[in-house]
Amino acid sequence: MKRRPGRIVLSTAAGEKVDPYREALLGLGVAAERLQVVRPTNTASSDVALTGAAGLVLCGGADVDPRRYGETTLADARVHVQPERDDLEWELLAGARERRMPVLGICRGVQVMNAFLGGTLWQDLPLQTGTAIEHSHPRPLDALPHTVEVAADGHPVAHRMGVGTLPVNSRHHQGIQALAPELVALARSADGLVEACALSPGDGWWLAGVQWHPENLLRDPRHRGLFLEFLQAAGVPAGEEKR
Repeated sequence: MKRRPGRIVLSTAAGEKVDPYREALLGLGVAAERLQVVRPTNTASSDVALTGAAGLVLCGGADVDPRRYGETTLADARVHVQPERDDLEWELLAGARERRMPVLGICRGVQVMNAFLGGTLWQDLPLQTGTAIEHSHPRPLDALPHTVEVAADGHPVAHRMGVGTLPVNSRHHQGIQALAPELVALARSADGLVEACALSPGDGWWLAGVQWHPENLLRDPRHRGLFLEFLQAAGVPAGEEKR
């Protein structure tokens, strides 16, 4: 008997917007019954959440607690944490790694992945780097305030995004400082910030993340392709985007 594709688990927290991620996956043809939203308040354990799942999406949201990457919170860094969400997502990532389950991280999600694998974060980009890039541009959701340069390194995820200049939306004040040793940078903004990264294809675990919000940019095939690459790795059928 042919094995049926599993669920896609979306990790978020109470009060955080999960609908754009669900709508993006639905719009790509993923069946609604294959999507499960988990939060610290509705999940008995990470093992329960991942049982029978095919892939994990770490959605955007609050800041990662600096203690997770060996730092104390800077006084003026505007850091807002949700320790219970950090706890859940560290457990989910550990479970996904054990199962070799594909993981896609978006905004906060890529920061969680980097910290989980031993990297560090800028607690507040304006405070610590003085960057002139507008990384925090909340409205409209599909605004493209800056670009990233996608590396020509042959990585399948980079190929999906298209090598060269890619306009992106941007709603974050933290970002990757030291990239985790296992990750490779796939895209950077003009100020040098790592905006996309992934594990090497030879690692045996599909894990990739981006700092921007491709769920708001599905009309562009380069952003839509990130989701399609993830769904392909998860073995979950996807159709054409519904207009």
